[in-house]
Order: sequence, then C-alpha cells, then structure tokens
Amino acid sequence: MGRDPRKGDSRSGGMEESMSTKEMLDQVEKLLAANSLEELDSLITQAHVDKWPSPESEAALADPEHMWLQYYRARLEWARQNWRAAESGFRKLLGQELPVDLRAQVLRWLGESLHYGGQWQEQLILEQEALVLSSVLGDDSNRAAIYNLMGWAHMRQSRVQEALVAFEHSLRLTQGTSSREQEAWALNNLGVAYLRLGDTARALDAHRASLAIRREEGLRLEEGRSLHNIAEVLVAQGYWRQADKHLHDSEAIAREINDQIGLSYVTYTRGQWEKGQGRLEQALSAYRQCLALRGAVGSQVLVADAHWAISDTYRLVGNWLKAAEHAEKAAHAWREVVRPWGTREEARPRQGI
Repeated sequence: MGRDPRKGDSRSGGMEESMSTKEMLDQVEKLLAANSLEELDSLITQAHVDKWPSPESEAALADPEHMWLQYYRARLEWARQNWRAAESGFRKLLGQELPVDLRAQVLRWLGESLHYGGQWQEQLILEQEALVLSSVLGDDSNRAAIYNLMGWAHMRQSRVQEALVAFEHSLRLTQGTSSREQEAWALNNLGVAYLRLGDTARALDAHRASLAIRREEGLRLEEGRSLHNIAEVLVAQGYWRQADKHLHDSEAIAREINDQIGLSYVTYTRGQWEKGQGRLEQALSAYRQCLALRGAVGSQVLVADAHWAISDTYRLVGNWLKAAEHAEKAAHAWREVVRPWGTREEARPRQGI
C-alpha cells in the first residue's frame, strides 16, 4: 500500500502538516471522490482567502500547503473536464520547487490532461518520470495509476501489446491491496485491450470483474462506464438484447450524475448497436447525438471517432457526398490532435462577434 501522497519528509521537503491542514486536504480528497465540485471550489477558494490574501506573493508560492491547494485546483479543473485549464495549472506548478511526492502527483495528472489533448508522446515522457519518483517513494497506488495511463497512451497509438503489459503491471500492483479502485481500473483497461484484439470472452470477464468492484466501492461514474463497456463487448458478439439493457443502465447513470463523456460513449455504442442490426438511419441519429456531446466536451480525439462513424454509415447508406464530408472532418480533427493546445483552431480567439 502506498504512502499518503501529501505527507512530506526530509528528502522531499514536504510540509509539516498540522491537523487542521491534514483534515482540510482529506476533505478535499473526499469531495473529489464524491464529485462535489462546487463545494470543493468553495473550500479551496476560502482556504486561499483565509491564509494567503496575496496568492501570487513570494511567501505564498513557496508554501507547500499553497502548492497542494494549487494542485487540487488543477485537479478540480480536470474533474470539470476543462483539460486545457488543468494542463495550465499543472505546468505552472512544475515551474516551482515542489516536494518530491507532490511532483510525482503533478506529473501523473499533467500526463492525464495531455492524454485528452492527444499529446501521447509527451504524456509518456512525463509518466516515466512520475513512475520513477513514485517507485522511490514506495507509492504503489500512484505507480498503478501511471501504468494505466501509459497503457492508454499506447492504446491510442495502436500499440495494444505494449498497453496490455502496462495494464497487467497495474493489476499486479493492486491485487491483494486496498487499492480497489485502481484494481477495477486495470481490469477495465484490460477488457478494452482484449476487445481490441478480438478476444471478446476475456474482455467480458475483465469488464464484469471491474464492474463488481466498482459497485462494491460505490463508484457510480465508473459503474456506468463499466456497464457501457460490457455493452460494447455484447454488441461485438451480436447479443443485442443484453447489450440494449446494459446501454439503458449506463445511460441512466450518466444522466443521473451528468457524465457527458460517459453519455457520449453510450450514444456512440448505441449507433453501433443500431448499425449492427441494419438500422442505418437510427444509427446516424445516435452518432449525431454523440458528435454533439463530444463537440461540447472539446476532445478532438472523440470528435474524430464520431465523424468517422457517421462517414462509414453514410457510405453504407450510399450517400457518398455526406460520407466524404464527415471523413474530411474526421481527418481534420485527427490533424488537430497532434497539434499543441495553443495552436489549435478551437483555441484561437474569434474575430468579431
């Protein structure tokens, strides 16, 4: 089991926490886990007002407690799916002399923010450093998370075997420990990799094992994602009725907790479900819903996948002009993925009203 990531020592230069500080940071973690983002925002803001009237002062920036709160501010942006804002916050922190334990956390979460921006090579470089620091600190929980993130960077570049190795490393670090959430994540990711390799039986086993843990731990968002992933495997197997039930259950959770990315996954797989049964107009309707959701989230990777699905469905309908239009939009989104945030079209200020 890993050490408390916020607890400093003489090697890391970490803060000597008073009980009030530790209690506050514990409360921050609980609010993040509960997705109580507005309450978390208020707590962090009030802490800054109470202790650092001038948050950009030299004294504030050198205070480890201030550094941790800035880290949680960036985590808050990440939880809100504001990945560019999260990236900016984490990069700003890396420009400071951080305690080693905090640096390991910042590198991990910056890597995860970059993942959603499609910056997978830089992500892998950052995660490697985070992995070394976490190994030195004996933080197996963070190591498990980093292996999962590295696996996804490999997956996005179609290096599925490398991804499997990373996910298996993560699973070994978590099995038999109290890191049940990380164990469920590793199982989930193994399920995704097995499906990519066409091994639907092992994919289904991994996703069901992940779902069981997530339900036991009360991880509502992750439970919805697991239900979707099981549905995705069932669609690949042609078990339409079972897939339909899992999609309905996943959608209900996504709407309940306002998980827009999760809902975009459901609508995408609903399109696959309809297309697999030859209902192409219904498939197009589902894919369009998916595209709208992903456009609002702002992930070019997810937008590209939606455009490509629409293009392929128009091809099957025989509408070649529409197929070409969406294929071109998918290609444009994929090109945007490999560009840094600040140079992308979506990041440029608009001219005029």
